[in-house]
Amino acid sequence: MTHQDQKQDALAAQAEAAPREDVLGGPQIAIVLPPSPDGASFKAWQHHLTFACSVDLVEPEDAPAFHASTELYMLGRFMLSLSTSSHANRLARTGEDVARTGVDHVNISLHLEGAYEGSCGKRVFLARPGDVSFIDFGMPFAFETSPYRTLALTVPRSAMPDGLRNRAVHGLVPNVDLPATRLLAQLMREVYAALPGMTLAQGEAAAAAIVEMALAASQSGYGMREERSPADLDLIGQAQWHIERSLADPTLSVGSLLAWLRVSRGALYSAFAEHGGVHAYIGERRLQRCYEAINGDDRADETLGAIAFSFGFRSEAHFSRSFKSRFGITPRGLRNIARQRGVDMLPPTTTGVAPDGIQTLGR
Repeated sequence: MTHQDQKQDALAAQAEAAPREDVLGGPQIAIVLPPSPDGASFKAWQHHLTFACSVDLVEPEDAPAFHASTELYMLGRFMLSLSTSSHANRLARTGEDVARTGVDHVNISLHLEGAYEGSCGKRVFLARPGDVSFIDFGMPFAFETSPYRTLALTVPRSAMPDGLRNRAVHGLVPNVDLPATRLLAQLMREVYAALPGMTLAQGEAAAAAIVEMALAASQSGYGMREERSPADLDLIGQAQWHIERSLADPTLSVGSLLAWLRVSRGALYSAFAEHGGVHAYIGERRLQRCYEAINGDDRADETLGAIAFSFGFRSEAHFSRSFKSRFGITPRGLRNIARQRGVDMLPPTTTGVAPDGIQTLGR
């Protein structure tokens, strides 16, 4: 054996002896619920989801045949899960649920099989196989699903890039025909398939890459396979940017927005048609920002009126009525629940799919 061969053998032995960071190997949490004659599996499924929403079968007599599963990877700030349900469900999250659970994240979901149809706030929601959707768990929603298989990345609000956090993405289903959406769907599939061979650090980096790709997809097109011109897409992006930075201005209006954008009233109305109009969009963003502020810790010492005025409301009474109508809970009721959570120093824990991990995600 030559000296060179001996040197190579020594280097190979050192490489084999060097400590290796463990790969994930598989999901940290796996739940399988088989059919049960007494419907116990569906009751367990309901129990698992109490941290997030209520769930009922569209056809209650399906309970004995119901089966479901969840595989979940905990990836630092993120979670990536694959869930299945054998029968049609009704899923609902109310304003009271949002306040009760303290869960404040966004799910970026790839719908592999089955459809979701319903509403996310005031936005009509429809997601079909192959679609990617955004669901904000800091906001109410109500869906009816067919049997489904869904891959979802759970992103805490604190881990969302500003460009995504500042957009009204709740219920958004980007155009599946556009390149950015197709790349996002492909990336989600490939990351999930590769996770068993990744380290935790690599898995978290891959999840962060999905979030960045989701930002690009959210900016590239709106609605179910709608055909929009690049000018329309640029217009709504510019309008949202200006609205987000002008919410504190009580004079923000269609007129001021038209003056800033220098476009026709018809073009602006067309761009915001799916949001219920420009005025409705501005009102929705003000209410959402108030909800986040009241439900968080950063402004706990401020009065409810001060928070409302800081986002452009001129009347505390009008704000309170609009808030209750939108979320099903008064601003004071939400603050009382948020403060009760603070007494315990931890968000409430309820039985669910990794509830502790989900409820403390990003905190």
